[in-house]
Amino acid sequence: MMYEKPWMKLSVHFDADQTSNQLDYTFTSCDGTADPRHGPYMGSVHFQAGQHVYLEVNCCGSEKSGFTSFQILDCCIISVPQLTQIGTGIPTVYSPPSPFLQAVGATYPLQLDFVSELLPPDPLLPDLRRIRQEWKHTLDVGHTKGRWEISFVLTVRILRGDSRQPELRVFSFDPEGSIGGDTGPN
Repeated sequence: MMYEKPWMKLSVHFDADQTSNQLDYTFTSCDGTADPRHGPYMGSVHFQAGQHVYLEVNCCGSEKSGFTSFQILDCCIISVPQLTQIGTGIPTVYSPPSPFLQAVGATYPLQLDFVSELLPPDPLLPDLRRIRQEWKHTLDVGHTKGRWEISFVLTVRILRGDSRQPELRVFSFDPEGSIGGDTGPN
């Protein structure tokens, strides 16, 4: 996929056989600032104004468990605005409902429009079937500074061949996100 500049990619990962509901996730960006390991944005995601956010969903599963494929039934980005200003004699101000221009409110259901790809076997894990689904659209980051709690919720149907009923699973994650410089309460 060819990325427009500036860009960020959200990659989420789950194993069809895992017992937890937690998505493993990584943010990568054109300038390396998406998922900082130090500094004021440590442990959160720092977006750039005007950035295009791409999404890919990766699933793996053991062929011994019968895993053949997965289908995305819904996926939603949820953003809870945080305070940007509070104090005596000044108005309390929150960030807008979402950092993304497409979202009018705090929840944004993504269109179910993905391209699926069977990945080559990993030589170290030859029994592991790996599938990637890339979203055909982008989320566009707005230009208003702010802070949000960001959650991503994904419902999938896990397929294990014709002789077994599909399994429905829900996976999620919830880091903090920000746009712009100092966006903490004054």
